[in-house]
Amino acid sequence: TDALQSGLAPIARNARLQTQLIDDLLDLSRMSAGRLRLDAQPVDLLLVVRDAVLAVTPAASARDVHLQQDSCSGVLLVNSDAERLQQVFWNLLVNAVKFTEPGGKVRVQIDHEAATARVRVSDTGKGIAADFLPHVFDRFRQADGSTTRRHSGLGIGLALVRQLVEMHGGTVSAESRGEGLGATFTVELPALR
Repeated sequence: TDALQSGLAPIARNARLQTQLIDDLLDLSRMSAGRLRLDAQPVDLLLVVRDAVLAVTPAASARDVHLQQDSCSGVLLVNSDAERLQQVFWNLLVNAVKFTEPGGKVRVQIDHEAATARVRVSDTGKGIAADFLPHVFDRFRQADGSTTRRHSGLGIGLALVRQLVEMHGGTVSAESRGEGLGATFTVELPALR
């Protein structure tokens, strides 16, 4: 039964990823039609990010990618739809893990200053070419078709991230020193404290 369990784990993980991909496509469609609404209320950003990290941890472990979360202490309240915000961080973390080689690292840092909450997702992975960086959040855009075919993707996750973050009154940006040098995605949201 151990062999059966180890064989079923990747199937279950891939099924979850496909379900999320379909959900993302449906969400993009709803956004385009102006039908996606947020159920915004005060939520603890630290808990939302923690839940996203926990959801991605099995995939990171399966790829031998070290996933680390550094957070400020206490409670960091933002006015948001917790489910949609978790979707933002899930997408960022899945991408970071997907494009990081085994033995690499993904780090999540959460901090705040004044009325801004900040979450950084950094990886030691593939990085982003300078000429593609301005287009990284565009729908259906992919830097390298051979890489995305190998890793599976349609180029919608980051477009969805940007739209959801903007619906929350925030911003998202991407940085990379170039190919092979990792990437950092930074989400900034209005904080309630």
